[in-house]
Amino acid sequence: MIRKILLILLFIFLKLNAQTFSIKGKVTDENNNPLENATVSLMKQKDSSIINYTGTNKSGNFSIKTPKQNETVFLLISGSQFRPISRIFKNISQNEELGTLKLIKDLVTNIEEVQINAAPVIIKKDTVEYNASRMKVKPDSKIDDLVKEIPGAEIDTDGKITVNGKSVSKIHINGKPLFDKNGKIELETIPANIIKKIQVTTSKTKEEELTGRTPITDSLTINFVMDKKNRLGTITNLRLGYGSNNRYDGALFFTKINQDSKLSLSAGSNNINSGLSGKTGSGTGIFTTTIVNATYSNKFDNLDLERLNANFYQRNTETYSKIARTTFLPDYKLDKNTERSGKRDLKRFSFNTNATLRLNKSTNLIFNSSFNNNTNEGASENNSSTYRDNILLNSSSGVINQKSINNNFSQSLAITKKFEKQGRSFSGSVSTNITGNSSTDYNLTNTIFNQSPLDNDYRNQRTVAKNQNTDFNFNARYDEPVSDSAIVSTEITYISQSLKNDRQVHDFNLATEDYSSYNTLLSNLINQNINSLYSSVGYDLNKTRFRFFFHANLEINNNDFNSVFNNEDKSFLRNFVFPSYNTKFIYRFSRTKSVELSNMSSFNAPSMMSLNPFTDISNPLVTIQGNPDLESTWKNTSSLYFLNRNIPKNITYSAKIKFDYTDNDVSDYSYYDDAGRQFRTYANISGNKVLSLDSRFTKSWKWRGNDFRISPSFYSSYAQRKGFINGTEYKNSVYNVAPKITLKLVLKEIMDINSSLGINYNISNFENYRIDKTRAAQQNFSFGMTNYFMKSSLYFINEISIAKNNNISAGFNRTSYFWNTGANYQFYKKQMTLKFSINNVLNQRQNAIRNIGDNYIEDREDLVLRRHFMLSLLLNVSRFGGNKGS
Repeated sequence: MIRKILLILLFIFLKLNAQTFSIKGKVTDENNNPLENATVSLMKQKDSSIINYTGTNKSGNFSIKTPKQNETVFLLISGSQFRPISRIFKNISQNEELGTLKLIKDLVTNIEEVQINAAPVIIKKDTVEYNASRMKVKPDSKIDDLVKEIPGAEIDTDGKITVNGKSVSKIHINGKPLFDKNGKIELETIPANIIKKIQVTTSKTKEEELTGRTPITDSLTINFVMDKKNRLGTITNLRLGYGSNNRYDGALFFTKINQDSKLSLSAGSNNINSGLSGKTGSGTGIFTTTIVNATYSNKFDNLDLERLNANFYQRNTETYSKIARTTFLPDYKLDKNTERSGKRDLKRFSFNTNATLRLNKSTNLIFNSSFNNNTNEGASENNSSTYRDNILLNSSSGVINQKSINNNFSQSLAITKKFEKQGRSFSGSVSTNITGNSSTDYNLTNTIFNQSPLDNDYRNQRTVAKNQNTDFNFNARYDEPVSDSAIVSTEITYISQSLKNDRQVHDFNLATEDYSSYNTLLSNLINQNINSLYSSVGYDLNKTRFRFFFHANLEINNNDFNSVFNNEDKSFLRNFVFPSYNTKFIYRFSRTKSVELSNMSSFNAPSMMSLNPFTDISNPLVTIQGNPDLESTWKNTSSLYFLNRNIPKNITYSAKIKFDYTDNDVSDYSYYDDAGRQFRTYANISGNKVLSLDSRFTKSWKWRGNDFRISPSFYSSYAQRKGFINGTEYKNSVYNVAPKITLKLVLKEIMDINSSLGINYNISNFENYRIDKTRAAQQNFSFGMTNYFMKSSLYFINEISIAKNNNISAGFNRTSYFWNTGANYQFYKKQMTLKFSINNVLNQRQNAIRNIGDNYIEDREDLVLRRHFMLSLLLNVSRFGGNKGS
């Protein structure tokens, strides 16, 4: 194995050091001003394939490297709003000096299409555009693999996407969702080879799009743009697979595109912990999933039907977990061991639509409506035991059967008006949201207190709960320009909420053999009415080099709370007046380099349940009581964010420093009795703070169609967390260091290699505990390799991951090995693929993790999907403009 690795490294070294030549020059405008970040691309004349590319620096200079070329090539120089120019070379066998090259301003807008075809990266204001043809992915890849090729982008195990440390909230195809609202289905199903470019931009609301307002959010939108030739036709994907242990996977996707009209149908079912993607999931539990989804969108004159969607989702889940938790108290510790197993069935049906009606060129109506129905049925079995210094205090066992039905209906109507004066706009909206939930639980549990048998608790109960929440929202905003670059905005929002919760508990009656004995202690009724008025004034200054905005807000909140616990009325009225603000300063050193400084401050009222002086004894091991004397929480957040995209050197770097401080945080105030029973209320505490640093770096080298990328990242944080335990204030100082490095190597038509190594090291220092310090470390290593044969028609995939948890409790596996392997063969014009895969080859994958809380350490291991084999047939047919392709 080591010998093979050395041979690979030797091969890479030889490739990297092959003889290359340089083409140098300087790019200016017609006034001899140097142009920064003009794109310089070297391409083959016969097919326009890109050999290499770079960008100009601040002085307009560039240097592009290339191996010896024995055929005609051309150099294309392009810049935003400039007419591109080119230089042709019959061959390249020596260094070339081109001198100064001038670009001329071009008012023809369609010349940009030429620029986009050649340029690997284009930066336009807050949008970064990547040429998808420059991204090397596997032949059967979907667009989620394109996301991973964006410098600084990451997709975690839960599917959450971040780009240079900022979260992605929307996934669009040609500017709109295609299948579902969050874009997950698009990521896992749309073929990568039909995408022309990828745009990463700041997320905007529909009102911001129509009024032209500059967004203030930090979240991002990724928009995948199809080639124009692919905007008339159909995409059909079919996948059928069956394997060992009766594992199966099947899915069908159909999309019909006719310019602005799109119809998308998707359906699938599997028992390999997957959605519609066919990728074996790595989450906890084993589940079977069935999904049917239909989405339609179109434009009719002045009506833009952005989305008409219906979705059915069903999941049957089997779970098992083993948990060991140690709670540290000032004078002793409690060890609690828990085992849980269960089955749960979820069925969900949803329908939603979004449409925009254009009344005239400056006025629009926006309509949104949605309905969701969820049905949950499940049964769980729990066994736990609690020890104090190895002496058994209590044990609990039982079975709970549950069924709940949840219905949600919401709709909104908004109007936007964009006036003739640049920057002046108005928007207003009204919306309602109604949620109803009903549930029935059967609880059969026994709790044994070894030190006080008279306190033993035996329950055979039925609980029926009905909850209904109704919200009404009104919002209006007006923007007025006070200069050519400054806007003052005023906004008002009114929210009315009504919440009703009715919980009825009946004990089993042995005489009548039914649940007819009303339990007064556990039954309760809650009615809450909340009226909130928000007013805001903002100032937004947006210059070429910098942007500054400041928003000041005032919230007036009225809460009328009424509850019945143990046949006792508990009612109170609380009013709150909260000021808050949000400000940010952005300075752009250039189109590719910027720094952001932000600060925000806000108040939050305690929840009415925590203020309510009730006593909840529904859990025999935990008694909870509210505290009407709680004060509002104040939180202040400051951050400094730096981003640099060095196109000439293929470098992307980002760093974010963030500091949070909380005053009057609501904390648990609890103590334990001699039987290990917890009594909990709430109290305010000040001084909780978190300081964090998140930095990411990406550097790539490209040569002869090959690519090598290195992406180190570093996360570190310090947190001071305060609270109360056993009536004593504690403090937990937590230090976390998490370096990671990712490597990717692409050797054209030979192999792809992806590997990463990450270490998460945690130190906690305690005050007023039985112990004063604890350490934990987790190491994660992954290695993936794809080998190509027969002009990439045959390729083998191997994915290996190793996770090691130091200091984990006895009885838990410290090290987990996970190896997936497979062979893929494409045939019939590469429209069909035969795939054989083995999941968890070693059958050793575990899911043991350690969590460190403020006053506890918890080790947990969950049921995971074990080894299985799968043989699949995939069909991928795309027909565009009368042509058929893979």
